[in-house]
Amino acid sequence: MVWTTQRVTWNLSWAQIGAMTHMIGTSTIRLSAAALVLTAAASPLSAARAQGLERAATGITDMLQIAVDLLPADVTRVSLGIGPSINPDYEGSDHSKISAVPVVSLRYRDILEVDNNEVKFTAFNRLFDSNTRLGNGSLRIGPLASVNFGRGEGASTKLMGMGGVGTALELGAFASYALPGSARLRLRARHDVVSGHGGALVTIDLTQPFIRGERFAVGAGVAGTWASGPYMRSYFGVTAAQAAASGYPVFRPGAAFKDVALNLSGNYTIAPRWSVVGSAGYKRLMGAAADSPLVRLVGSASQLSFSAFVVYQY
Repeated sequence: MVWTTQRVTWNLSWAQIGAMTHMIGTSTIRLSAAALVLTAAASPLSAARAQGLERAATGITDMLQIAVDLLPADVTRVSLGIGPSINPDYEGSDHSKISAVPVVSLRYRDILEVDNNEVKFTAFNRLFDSNTRLGNGSLRIGPLASVNFGRGEGASTKLMGMGGVGTALELGAFASYALPGSARLRLRARHDVVSGHGGALVTIDLTQPFIRGERFAVGAGVAGTWASGPYMRSYFGVTAAQAAASGYPVFRPGAAFKDVALNLSGNYTIAPRWSVVGSAGYKRLMGAAADSPLVRLVGSASQLSFSAFVVYQY
C-alpha cells in the first residue's frame, strides 16, 4: 500500500473489520499505522473528503474524551495528533471505512475544555466543588457547544435518494460528578440551533479508569443517548419523497432512547510529551433507531468503531 499526501479511505465490510480487530489491539500496529497517516493530512482536501473526515471526527469525540482524560493532568494542556479511525459509513450502516482523523484537545485551567468538535465552558466549577456523601468528589456544571457535521447522501450507496442532513450547531449544558482518580458520572443535553437535524440529544455516561500507571493507562465507559423526534426523523426517518426516490418504506419515528454504547480506551507514553492513544467502541441502536429501514433492511443495529493516534502534548 502506497500512502500519498491525500487522505486515504479504505472501505471495509464487517468481516474485514473482524479480521483487523486483533491488529488494532496491539501497540506495535497502532504506532506504525498512526505514523504513516501523519503525512496524509498535509495537503488540502476536496469538499467531499473533508466532509468524510469531519463526520469521522464527530463520531469519535466521546471515545476521545475518555482517552485524553487518561493522559497526565496539567493546569494548561494542549494535545494534538492524528491517526486512523474506523467508523460506520453512517449511523446504522453495516459497512465501515477507515480514515485519517485529527485529534485536537485543549484543557485550560477551570475555564475551557475542547475535544475535537465539542467545547465545554467550565468556569463554574469552583462554585460547585464540594465534599458530598458520595466521597471527596467534585461537581462540575456549565454550558457546552458541539458541532455535528451531519450526513451526506454520498456517504453510502444505501443513502441514495435520501438527501443529506445539514451541519448542526448544538448548544446545551453538562453536569458531571467525579471522584479523584476514579469514576465520573456525566449528563449532557444539547439542542441544534441552526436547523441541521433540528433536534435534541441527552446523553448520560459513566467512565472508570482501571489502570493508571506512570506510562500506561486504561479506562472504560458506558453511555446511553435519548434523541428527540426531529433528530430521529432526520437520521432514521423516511419521508414520502425519500421513499419515492430511494425505494425504502415511509418511516416516521418519534422521540426515543436511541442507543447504548461501550468504550474502551488506553494510552501509552512513548517519550516526554508523546503518547499513543487507542480506543475501541461498540454501540447498539435501540427501539425506533433499530427499526429504521436504513438499519433494519440494509444496515445493522450493531456499530463498531476503532481508532489509534499518535498524540503530542504541550
